[in-house]
Amino acid sequence: MRWIRLLIVGLALAPWADYSVARAAPPQPPAEPGSAGKPGAAVPASSAAATAEALQQRLTILRRKVLRDEDFNETDDANRDPFRSFTGIFTDRRPQASFQQAVPSIFGKFSLEELTLIAVITGDANPRAMFRDPSGLGQVIKRGDYLSKSAARVTKILSDRVVLELAEVASGGETHALEKAILVDPEGAEK
Repeated sequence: MRWIRLLIVGLALAPWADYSVARAAPPQPPAEPGSAGKPGAAVPASSAAATAEALQQRLTILRRKVLRDEDFNETDDANRDPFRSFTGIFTDRRPQASFQQAVPSIFGKFSLEELTLIAVITGDANPRAMFRDPSGLGQVIKRGDYLSKSAARVTKILSDRVVLELAEVASGGETHALEKAILVDPEGAEK
């Protein structure tokens, strides 16, 4: 794992590395006698030895550098993680309202108490029931449909009632299924 970190740091720092010390001057042809003041004259042996000595010292120092775990921590000014995603900058960070699962329900604008069961049709494999909203609009429902704002699911359609399943949230945050039966309202059917 440590050599992977070293490789990553080496690759990240390569564009900013100073290679001027590591580059040696190209070899010069041997100087001719009496050409000490002319351009292209040979460098004295003592200065070439000094350059080679400085190069060796620099390489030795670079090889001895010990990397610590702190050298790999991301900071805004020195170390930037190349794998970090910046898409979070462009997202909305405002707190979201509590999300309630939206299911397509019949009479989604009304509560269950506002609806009236006015008719039940049984006697075949697919029983149906009719509910009426406060404005007087009636709608036929079948088993499995969702009804009202509370998204109550129709589980059974019997001859005199419709059984609904509601999701009730307990004080601990857990949800429990609750069954509720709605009877046919003969007074509502006469109106």
